[in-house]
Amino acid sequence: MKRTVEMIFTSIGLVIFLLMTVSVGVVAFTNNDTMESMVEEFMQLQEETSEPGVEELNEQEFKTVLETGTNYLFFVFLVQIALGALALFFLIGDKKPKAAGILLIVTAIVGTVASLFFGIFGGAAYLIAGIIALVRRPKKMIE
Repeated sequence: MKRTVEMIFTSIGLVIFLLMTVSVGVVAFTNNDTMESMVEEFMQLQEETSEPGVEELNEQEFKTVLETGTNYLFFVFLVQIALGALALFFLIGDKKPKAAGILLIVTAIVGTVASLFFGIFGGAAYLIAGIIALVRRPKKMIE
């Protein structure tokens, strides 16, 4: 049985997660002026909107939060890419469609929540592919 639809949706999810990994990786692993300007803008915004009695982040704390967050998202997106590629491998040649479907559904749900809903579009593509892989039955041969 051909699994073209499942492979297309899985590939769409892979491309989305690849683009997100590259964009987060650029922010996470380059020491550029964009990061510095983001920190400066945040510090200005914090000063303008600060209320008495509310503790404010200093510049170093914000940089640490930003670096840790981008590294975390980079790792989560890499895991989602690896699991999607494994599911795609299972779908090619109709090797293990049930395992691929379960893997895609679990990756979609857990990965979307773990990425703080930044990966919702790629997760939706994985979820659709996983549901189709589980629901589709092979055609019976008429003898």
